[in-house]
Amino acid sequence: MEFKALHVHALTNEVATSLEALLSNLSGVKQFTITLETQELYILFDEKQICFQTLAQKMASAGCPLRDIDAALLL
Repeated sequence: MEFKALHVHALTNEVATSLEALLSNLSGVKQFTITLETQELYILFDEKQICFQTLAQKMASAGCPLRDIDAALLL
């Protein structure tokens, strides 16, 4: 499953560092890209290993809640 978010206002340098640490070690996350310049986030994950709700909760605990974003897709 893929998650793409545009203009994630919480995405700062500090939050990106926390997210990188989280996503690098999170079972089920296969690939991710964080683009600070445009505040974009892309995550490819295996929904059999981690559900989107759990992923979103873990991202919020890393300082990146999924509210106040301009657009998001879950494919």
